[in-house]
Amino acid sequence: MRIALPALITLFALAACSAPETPELSTKPPLVLTPDLEGTQIKGLAMPRQGLLTAGQPTEAQFEQLGKLGVKRVICLRPDTEPGTGWEEVKAKQLGITFVRLPIAGADGLTPDNARRLGQELAAAGDATAMVCCGSSNRVGALLALHAFFVEQKSAAEALAFGKAAGLKALEPQVKERLK
Repeated sequence: MRIALPALITLFALAACSAPETPELSTKPPLVLTPDLEGTQIKGLAMPRQGLLTAGQPTEAQFEQLGKLGVKRVICLRPDTEPGTGWEEVKAKQLGITFVRLPIAGADGLTPDNARRLGQELAAAGDATAMVCCGSSNRVGALLALHAFFVEQKSAAEALAFGKAAGLKALEPQVKERLK
């Protein structure tokens, strides 16, 4: 019996260590950006998980840099009526980047349905690198937190942490309310 108990403990330990980690459920700190990505100097640029960049609004020159660095899909949460946006569709087409506009005007757009739509757009990127952007990355982090909670079934604490890693700041109180 003494031999069986240590063997059982070892078996459980091996099973726990060998279980695949789901990237969506990782609570590790955000990944470190490469020097090339940092060199773009896009406001609020972060990589909260492999293959996913989050950021504020890139300029046209920064958009070109993203294309050269392998970004294949950009999901913009800014309505095309916001100042400084509306040009991305044409630029993306020129660069061969898939561009999707999912307009989230503010806290009212932070819904489970919009979180699901964002998840569908991210899934459409497959293994390619995607970027989700808005004015400052605040809406990005907010909507990704809701996606983590409602779609990926993360706990409220995990979802909030992921949202913060993706840029959530000023919308945090509204997100906390929706995570209840």
